[in-house]
Amino acid sequence: MAAVDKKTFKREPQTTEDAGSRGQQQKRQRVERQKAQPTGELKIDARKLWEVLRRGDLDAEVRKVKMKEMMDMLRGHIKEVTFKHDMSRVVQTCLKYGNDEQRSEIAAELNGSYVDLSRSQYGRYILMRILKYCPKFRDEVIKSFYGHVRKLVRHKEAAHVLEECFAVYANSKQKWNLVAEFYGREFAVFKSIDGPKSLDAVLATTPQKRETAMDSLKSTVTPLLEKGTVQYSIVHRALLDYIRFADPSERQQVIETMRELVVEILHTRDGAHAAMLCLLYGSVKDRKAMLKAFKPYLQRICCEEYGYAVLVEALDCIDDTVFVNKAVLQDVCGMMSELLADQYGRRIPLFVLGGRNPHYVGSDALQVLADNDKVKALTSKKDASVRRKELTAFVSDSMTEWAAANTTKAIFDPLPSQAVNEILLRAHGDKSAAWQRVLDLVRMDVAQLGADHVLISPIANRVVTNCILAEHSVPKSADSTLPALPESNPKFGSEVLDALVDSEQLVPAACAGAFPVRALLESPVTGERAK
Repeated sequence: MAAVDKKTFKREPQTTEDAGSRGQQQKRQRVERQKAQPTGELKIDARKLWEVLRRGDLDAEVRKVKMKEMMDMLRGHIKEVTFKHDMSRVVQTCLKYGNDEQRSEIAAELNGSYVDLSRSQYGRYILMRILKYCPKFRDEVIKSFYGHVRKLVRHKEAAHVLEECFAVYANSKQKWNLVAEFYGREFAVFKSIDGPKSLDAVLATTPQKRETAMDSLKSTVTPLLEKGTVQYSIVHRALLDYIRFADPSERQQVIETMRELVVEILHTRDGAHAAMLCLLYGSVKDRKAMLKAFKPYLQRICCEEYGYAVLVEALDCIDDTVFVNKAVLQDVCGMMSELLADQYGRRIPLFVLGGRNPHYVGSDALQVLADNDKVKALTSKKDASVRRKELTAFVSDSMTEWAAANTTKAIFDPLPSQAVNEILLRAHGDKSAAWQRVLDLVRMDVAQLGADHVLISPIANRVVTNCILAEHSVPKSADSTLPALPESNPKFGSEVLDALVDSEQLVPAACAGAFPVRALLESPVTGERAK
């Protein structure tokens, strides 16, 4: 056979008819292959019906009819078809739009395959739907994971389902039964109903189990840290227990391994607590590495429900305030307006000024801070009042600028008014601009404004009253480390009285029952003049 010259040989152009017939032929062959499978006809018919059922604009009555058709078609075959990506979507739609009886029927037919479903790339979504739409089967799903937790938490797909169970649906006892498998084979096998619900309780009654539990925890936690898969809350619980109970040398090894990963565990209560302990127990090098890791995500951390507490701990325990200023406070000052307007973000600057005030710092965070004081006494050398004074100096300029620009409105708002109060009392430097805004509000006509006057408003009058009291007495505080008020503070009570007298508003304010007027009358500085 003569050789074909590749340079001169040309393939004949393919016509549209040939291309179309070839595509149709391939489609027919694909359908024939599907039909040859044991459930091929079922899959084809189910997908056709699914195209109608999944429509969001489908009439409710029509949907009921189509759901009945679908259930009649799938009944007895759900477990066979559910691990394929196309049929997984069909079953998910049935769980979404079916009634309680139909959902329970699907969940019951899949019972016994929950662990396999969690490991499936497509089946895990069905298990998520069962957890969401079938509350009667949540206990069965969670119990099916008992004995498999250590393997599932390392599995790419199953870890998401395990996290959903642990973080959203499990009660306290179920959470313990899940996480306890990290502490040893004994806990994986024996599940007691009325037993302990925490490692603290176990070690309190059987302290001899500590070494076994720590060895098992280490063997579980170390691979997760090396892979960087620490975003799950069940892992956060294990990390917290390990850091609390491990020997100092082993604890230090874990902290060194996870100092770059700490930023990934701040979104849960246990994770934030573990991060706070890492800051306390960590070396100077560890602490600096952690704060540098926080820097790109600082605003997000400040405004997280649990993340802010880690920054509070950093401000409370790190002695190198110059580095804390560079790593944290400079950025905090740059976004002061955004933070003071946020429920959690405001707690960072207010902690610097007001300390462990329960009005500013959440009760959970305060309890953790108090529990950590014993560790702090061993790892931090600088006097707490000196540290706070230095930190206050770093944020004062930014906070007084904010107060000068926003006091007129902020003093009437519940959360920002607390910032105005602390800035006027405790910030360093010149606060005359912000205080002058308050005096301008004091001079306004009481009769005309009524309850909107700064001396009558239930929110604003507290700020003015606190300032008047601060002229002659130290404000009450739950934090004994707060330094004395700056000597450069304005003469709050005297200046308020002068403003009321000059504007002839003292008597109208007194007649309106304004609390600041009462404070003026009771003050040893202004009492005689006010009378």
